[in-house]
Amino acid sequence: MNVHFPSALKSWSYAIAAITVAGLLSWAGAPSPAAAEAERNVLGGTVAGAPAERMMARYLLERVNEQLTHHREQMLERTDPDDIRRWQQQMRAWFVDAIGGLPPRDTPLNVQITGTVERDGYRVERVLLQSQPGVHVTAAFFLPDPQRHEPPYPAVLVACGHSRNGKALEVYQRGAALMALSGIAAFMFDPIDQAERIQLRDERGRHRVWGTQAHNALGVGAMVLGNNTSQFMIHDALRCLDYLETRPDIDADRLAMAGNSGGGTQTSLVMGIDDRLKAAAPSCYITSFEHWLALLEQRGDVPGDAEQNVAGQLGAGLDHWGFLVMRAPMPVLVCAAQRDFFPIAGTRQSVDLARTVFKRLGAPERIDLAETDAPHGWQQPLREATVEWMLRWLTGEERTVREPDDLRVLTDAEIRVTPTGQVLDLEGARSVYDINNDLMERLRRQREAAWQEHEPREMLGEVRRVTGIRKLADLPAPEPRQVGSIARDGYRIDKLVIEPEPGIALPALAFLPDDGAEEVVLWLDERGKSSEASHAEIEKRVAGGQAVLAVDLRGLGETRSAQNHWYGPRNGPYGANVAVAYMLGRSYVAMRAEDVLVAAGAARALVGEEAAVHLVARGGRAAVPALHAAALERAVFGTVDLEGGPESFEQIVANPLAADQLVHTIHAALTVYDLPELRAAVR
Repeated sequence: MNVHFPSALKSWSYAIAAITVAGLLSWAGAPSPAAAEAERNVLGGTVAGAPAERMMARYLLERVNEQLTHHREQMLERTDPDDIRRWQQQMRAWFVDAIGGLPPRDTPLNVQITGTVERDGYRVERVLLQSQPGVHVTAAFFLPDPQRHEPPYPAVLVACGHSRNGKALEVYQRGAALMALSGIAAFMFDPIDQAERIQLRDERGRHRVWGTQAHNALGVGAMVLGNNTSQFMIHDALRCLDYLETRPDIDADRLAMAGNSGGGTQTSLVMGIDDRLKAAAPSCYITSFEHWLALLEQRGDVPGDAEQNVAGQLGAGLDHWGFLVMRAPMPVLVCAAQRDFFPIAGTRQSVDLARTVFKRLGAPERIDLAETDAPHGWQQPLREATVEWMLRWLTGEERTVREPDDLRVLTDAEIRVTPTGQVLDLEGARSVYDINNDLMERLRRQREAAWQEHEPREMLGEVRRVTGIRKLADLPAPEPRQVGSIARDGYRIDKLVIEPEPGIALPALAFLPDDGAEEVVLWLDERGKSSEASHAEIEKRVAGGQAVLAVDLRGLGETRSAQNHWYGPRNGPYGANVAVAYMLGRSYVAMRAEDVLVAAGAARALVGEEAAVHLVARGGRAAVPALHAAALERAVFGTVDLEGGPESFEQIVANPLAADQLVHTIHAALTVYDLPELRAAVR
């Protein structure tokens, strides 16, 4: 058996070979590669009447809406408050487990006040603390003037959205200052990869990525480790609350949280799991997945990043309304901009459902929606509504709040906490990547011990469990549908459609020698079954007397997604689809591995049910699923020849900025296995 994962040099050789073949064909008067590929097209550009490139988006959205409808109906059927409370407890526990748990909170905060800036009506303390040993959090603490407002104060933890300068952004400072002017302390902290907390820097200390791109880079590695970018963000917030509880000028029984955009996300994630919060106001995040993910089909992308995509949350029933009711009837004000990219229709839908739950808990007044006719952002009406909400529920005061026109905030230099403006310059500083690398090394030691102590069969059972790949016996028997045929000298090509499950069509070409064949090859190529490079190799196999079934796995070849980048091309043209599958609790690797197994059955049927199927896969998007299929159902396959893809899942963790890694991820894979163990299993 031959398993290859070639170097970049070999990939270049394939490209050169393809160019050479195309040139010779053109010189000989043969059809152009484009014309030849068109001739071998099976689906005619459509699947079930829709563009083939949208097949995966439609398939995933159908399952999303099935799950959302089911869980929404289930919640509306809960009329007993005790039943609602049981759901809350179960969902809170599920959510914490899904993000990989939370680090211990018994480590020293090592708080430093690095300076103070006075303003008319409030002052700002620059605060540095450690959420984990060596992991520094920078914050600005907006405190009321004690001559105007007597301590101890209620306090709101303010989470920043995706701004390059984090807490220094004027609109965030305005919201925090308005709270302080109103008698509420506001502790505003930088998220990872923004402002003073850049986690990936080059040799000159400059950021390599920041904000959304950085959160996604961390998130891809976190997936295979079994955690989530949000784990770090949530833990940071919890440690900030820990600090607020230590302050004598803060009333620890009157804590709340607010934030906009990415800060709205953080607020939503934290408010559901921390009982210390007495009120919350997420802004410009809450919508519904039904409306949010509809953008996937409308424009081929979704506005979400790694901390907003939790493994299996859609399958578990955690829609945005779930964050609103997870701790109901804690008071929640949802702030929304009507022209946001988070659809306002989804916001209203989630608030309406949550209001029903709050009513059943006897507190309909504790949830409300503040809207403004504006684009995405913590607009002034939303800032004012947030402060009014906090006054109502933290102080019992009902009054109108207006933000002063002449409100003077701090400059970036005045609000800076660290000497250089970057926490990684501090002595002993560690990044979140260091934390993940530590976890990766611990998991490696555990895996090595497990694979030594247990039989391969047992460990492969664990691989099946963590991947969710079904046994061959549990998959539908293939019934390929022939849609055409092409005659060739000495063989023919039958055009087939294989349907491994409803909504999925795998276009295939069966290359059948006129004299028959006793051996069959299952040919998988991430470039598509009709690529010229593949076709040249396939013809050699057929000339040698083998039958070949060349198949496009879902999302490849004729059903390759277009304009589906999930925040940038680094995650490939199917990134958003992969993210949606991930939230459904599925992976592209597992779905495609099942495609491989169903296709193997179709290949075997071409020459006889007892025949072993020789497996060939070219390119990582085909080779990684093929490796999983071969390892879990080794008896089905004869020789196995795989080329392409990452050397290991650990490589994904260690190289966060490498391109095209998201499609290879399986949640928590490294808790059980890595790709080298699978290669050993197919030798």
